[in-house]
Amino acid sequence: MWPETILIIIFIFLNAIFAAAEIAVVTLRRSRIKQLIESGNRRAVILNKLREEPNRFLATIQIGITLVAVLASAIGGATVVDALKHLLMNIPIPFIYTSSEALSIIIVASIITYFFIVFGELIPKSIALSNPESVGLMIAPTMEKFSKIAMPFVQILRISTNILLRPFGKRAFSERGYISEEEIKLLLEEGKERGIFGADEKELIHSVFEFTDMSAREVMVPSIQMVTINLGMSSDEIKNIIAEEQFSRYPVIGKDINDIRGILYAKDFLTAISKGEADIRKLIKPPFFIPETMKISNLLREMQRKRIHMALVIDEYGGVSGLVTMEDLLEEIVGEIRDEYDIESPVIQISEGVFRIDASISIRDLKEDHELEIPESTEYETLSGFLLTTLQRIPKIGDVVEIEGKRITILEMVGQRIAKVKLETMQ
Repeated sequence: MWPETILIIIFIFLNAIFAAAEIAVVTLRRSRIKQLIESGNRRAVILNKLREEPNRFLATIQIGITLVAVLASAIGGATVVDALKHLLMNIPIPFIYTSSEALSIIIVASIITYFFIVFGELIPKSIALSNPESVGLMIAPTMEKFSKIAMPFVQILRISTNILLRPFGKRAFSERGYISEEEIKLLLEEGKERGIFGADEKELIHSVFEFTDMSAREVMVPSIQMVTINLGMSSDEIKNIIAEEQFSRYPVIGKDINDIRGILYAKDFLTAISKGEADIRKLIKPPFFIPETMKISNLLREMQRKRIHMALVIDEYGGVSGLVTMEDLLEEIVGEIRDEYDIESPVIQISEGVFRIDASISIRDLKEDHELEIPESTEYETLSGFLLTTLQRIPKIGDVVEIEGKRITILEMVGQRIAKVKLETMQ
C-alpha cells in the first residue's frame, strides 16, 4: 500500500510543477523577462524562449498533465482499494458489504481527486500567480528539458489534429493574434476600478484608440465657420481681421471659398507691414488639401512630416468643406485646449440640468467632454445637424425638439444656420 501512496504523492507533485509552470510563464510580463535577460539572468533566456513559443509550451504542459493523470489512474491505489474493500465487507449493513468493491473505488478515487485538485492544481497555481517571476525562473530549465523530450508527441498531436480539423477549415495550434483593442479597454476599465489608472489616464488611452478610427470630416471646422482673408482686401482690413480673430493662420481666397489661393501666417503679414511690404500674394504659403475621408492619425503624421499646422478639407465634389489644424487633432487626444483668446466654452451650464450650447459642437464632443447624450448617426456630425435631421426643415428661433428625456430649444440663428440652443433635462 505504501509504495502506491508514495507514487501518487509523486504524481501530485509533478502535476503541481506543470500547473505552476503554466501560470508562471503565461502571466509573467515580457517587459520584466527582458529586464532579467539584460541583467544577465540565464534562466530568463530559457523562460523567454518558452514564452515566445506558447503553442509548443502549452502543448507540452498538457501532455505532462495528461501523462501524470493517466499513470495515477493506472495505479489507482489498487492495494488501498482492496484493503478498504475488506473493511467494508465486515460492516453488517447489506448495502455496504454487497457494494463494497464499488464503494471502495469511489472513496479512493474521490480522495485522490481531492488531493490532485487541491495540492496538484489550486495551491501551485495560486503560488505561481502570486510569484510568477521566482516560480518561472525556478521551473524554466526543467520545462525546457521536458519540452525537448515531449517534442515528438507534440508533433504527432499537431499533425493528427490538423488532419481531423481539415474538413472544418481550421488548424490546430494556430498562433494567437495580438491583443485586441477591446481587451486593452477591458484591462483599462479593470485597472481604473482597482485604482491602478486614474479616470484621466483611462480616457486618454481611449482617445488614442478612437483617434485612429476618425476621419478629417469628423474633426474639421466646417467651411461656414472658417475665417478667411480675401485676396483683394486692403492691409487695414486684414489687420482688423487678425486683431479681432487672434488666429495665427488664415486661408486666403479668391472669388469664393472654393478658390483657395494659399495660407497667410499672421506673423509674416505683421512683419511685412512693419517693413512697408503689404502684398499678401508674396506672403502666402501653398495650401495643403486633404480628402474628407483621410484618417486623422495619417493626417497628423503627414502634417508633422510637412511641418505644417493647417490642412484644407475637400469633399467628393472638389469643394472646400472645412479645415483642420494641428490643435484640432491634439484636442481629440487630450481634450479641449483653451487659451487666453478663446472667449467661451461651447457648452455653458446655466443651472442644474440646463445648458446653453453652441450648435456647431460635435455630438461626440458633447458626449465625451460634457457628458451630454444625443443620439448618434452617420447622417450628421454636429448638434445642429441632429436638429436639422430631426425637424426636416430650416428651423426658426423658438423651435423645440424633445428626445430621450431632453428638450432642446433654438435660441439664436445666423442666417439659415443654427447658432445657439438651450438643452434642458426633463424630469
